[in-house]
Amino acid sequence: MEGVLNQKQRAYVYFHLKCHVEMDEQVWLRFVFSVQESISNSILFHLSDKCLNKSFKQDIKGRVLPVLYPFGQGKPFYELVDGQLVFYHDLLKSSFYLLSAYQELHNKQPDPMGRFQFQHSIQSELGFVTTPLVNYYFEVLVDGLEAYCNYHHLSFKRKRLFDTYGFMLTHDVDRVQYYHWRETALKWMQLFGLKKSTQSKVLQLKTALASVVPTLLPKLFNDKWWNFKALRTVESNLGLRSVWYFLNQDGSPHDAKYTWDEPRIQQLIKYLESESCEIGLHGSIKTALNQNSMLEAKAKLESLTAHPVVGTRQHFLKMTVPNTLGIQQQVGLLYDSTMGFAEHEGFRTSYCYPYHPYDHMNDCMLDIWEFPLAIMDTTYLGYRHLNYTQMTQATQVLVDEVHQFGGLLVVLWHNCNIEDAQYPGITAYYETFLGHLVNSKPSSITGAELLDRL
Repeated sequence: MEGVLNQKQRAYVYFHLKCHVEMDEQVWLRFVFSVQESISNSILFHLSDKCLNKSFKQDIKGRVLPVLYPFGQGKPFYELVDGQLVFYHDLLKSSFYLLSAYQELHNKQPDPMGRFQFQHSIQSELGFVTTPLVNYYFEVLVDGLEAYCNYHHLSFKRKRLFDTYGFMLTHDVDRVQYYHWRETALKWMQLFGLKKSTQSKVLQLKTALASVVPTLLPKLFNDKWWNFKALRTVESNLGLRSVWYFLNQDGSPHDAKYTWDEPRIQQLIKYLESESCEIGLHGSIKTALNQNSMLEAKAKLESLTAHPVVGTRQHFLKMTVPNTLGIQQQVGLLYDSTMGFAEHEGFRTSYCYPYHPYDHMNDCMLDIWEFPLAIMDTTYLGYRHLNYTQMTQATQVLVDEVHQFGGLLVVLWHNCNIEDAQYPGITAYYETFLGHLVNSKPSSITGAELLDRL
């Protein structure tokens, strides 16, 4: 990313910085961006026209962290001299690069699903995926502005989105029938090596054999994936509400294995809404780049819900930035919660607050909100192959970060991934996992409620 930030790009950073601070309005008017413009009592930002620097690090809040657009060794982040505040390292450009997902503009090595890969990200390369680096940058900026306001006797107040942190528990409803010929056939294909499996051969044989009779006589057995009331019992006992994103069908082999016309699905939606849960759209693969498909899916789902459908998450986390977000905005969706890495927990844009994505093609901020996804069950179980102890430890790292800034932790857990035959002990662990989070006293919130708060 060459050249200095233009006015629109700087305004984009200011918008999000204002989520963290309240100041006398005249403070913002004192920002200048050139040494030649420097005047008494101004706030001078040194703007970088250099390329990304991947080697420079500096202490921020007791941690040595990357600064992507620095101004040389030995410089502090800021100095207050004779009433003038000077920021040396370009934290505005560093923040913009990460928050706007600039690195994803030229996705030259997508994965087979067409997604931007974690292994090609700067978060992976520099090792800060679990660190909300933009929040740290903003802390430095706020520290400097606080010193300036105190010196000039101007009003100043730090802001937090939550007293502790916000916890948004979400579920993608991809599959609802474990005892189905398609699922049983898959188990036998895995047993004979025709499909991939993470299970041992002994466990594959056990699950394949155990699925035959229930598939032939489904009415005699409780289906393991029709577990919605059980999940809600666990969640409600812990004082948690949740968001349920329902996947549509529009011709892809990756579509939902159920239809919204089924009475049981319509009854399920009514039940979840009676539980004060939110219903959202889990946009199919096609919707990611097809506005008509997205519009039809939203309208169909909305015909089944008591409340407007305001939120979405793309199936398989398949998203093209900013195209997919623009489509979501055009059909009237108010927030998305797709922006997370499938391969690793953490912060895809290095920010643990809700934010507006940036449309680089039109050089403007989008209206739709992004509620960044931090933890996905499949990341832990399928990509990273963590055991339960490691999952708890990895989660605590993120909780500590989000709690520090009063931010938002979004968790995704599929109803079809709470099944003990595939993951022994997962049912008990799910309750333990949620209990561990509740013990840190977050504010349980749905996406629709978060929109109201914002």
